[in-house]
Amino acid sequence: MLNTKALEALSHFGIPGADIRVETIPQGLINDSYRVFSEGVPVFVLQRINTRVFPSPDLLMENISRLLPVLEGAGYAGLTLAPTSAGTSWLEQADGEVWRLFRYIPGSYTMESTQDPQIAREAGRVIGRFHQLVSRVPVSEMHTSLKGFHDLELRSQQLKKAVETGINERVDRAGPLLELAGRLVGLFKEIPLASFPLRICHNDTKLSNILFQRDTAKGLCLIDLDTLMPGYLLYDFGDAARILLSPEGETHASSAEGTISLPMFQAFAEGWHSSGLAMGTLEARWLCHGVPLMSTLHGIRALTDFLTGDRYYHTTYPGQNLDRASSMLGSASLAAERLPELQRIFEKSG
Repeated sequence: MLNTKALEALSHFGIPGADIRVETIPQGLINDSYRVFSEGVPVFVLQRINTRVFPSPDLLMENISRLLPVLEGAGYAGLTLAPTSAGTSWLEQADGEVWRLFRYIPGSYTMESTQDPQIAREAGRVIGRFHQLVSRVPVSEMHTSLKGFHDLELRSQQLKKAVETGINERVDRAGPLLELAGRLVGLFKEIPLASFPLRICHNDTKLSNILFQRDTAKGLCLIDLDTLMPGYLLYDFGDAARILLSPEGETHASSAEGTISLPMFQAFAEGWHSSGLAMGTLEARWLCHGVPLMSTLHGIRALTDFLTGDRYYHTTYPGQNLDRASSMLGSASLAAERLPELQRIFEKSG
């Protein structure tokens, strides 16, 4: 598939257009990603960073460059950035477009959802291993590239503003979800975030951001590292677990009659514990609250985007962000009701 801009960007990494094929990777809601083939074999993944969403690409690329050297070890595959012809880790063009190039890991793949407990187990293990590896870097050395990214109060205020200034017809359609979002926000004010240790987090650990080995289904590593920055452990735990708990996927319009998969959560928790990640007592006690918290945060963001005209997330059909919000807020409500059970499963899985 011909993509002139992608091929032009590749030339700055010393890769000529001859015998190169570029294929769009449809997954991903923010950046534009391309699989680069040479003689029919995938060799690179090229990405154009969405600078409207990430207005400080230099900070996020500095974070990535700082952590990649430590993100490799037993049970965790390393990602490698290919340098530009000028020797830099990323390309910033005169028109403001920012590109980076990762070397492709042969036989690797991603998935949007799964009902396979072994995949859930590997997801938990890989995320736990990620945190072990990045713990060797002081949190103070990381930039906060997106301020307030997981700030529930900020996201609530953005939603309130979207109700006031958004598209009237969409605000009317979203009425029941707005009420549900308000109820959920009130449930999480008791979480003592300020008492938790600040850690380097991935901050976007949904299943599609985990790379797996095709022939073994073994978890390899986390990808899409734009949101690497300081955060709390329950963010990464909850963000991954919320996907695995919902067999319908993020776009399914959920309801109070929906279901959550406790066996998948158990498998995820087993994998998390198997990584050997050390946690504080307070962290472990509140970790499962991250499941409904992260579903709520993402649901509010999708709902806000729907109300304001789908400016943030890529959509493939009208109303997709409303469906995303319905799915995630519905899942948050269900997970909040089952929190005591989730906590028991987590404790017994260790």
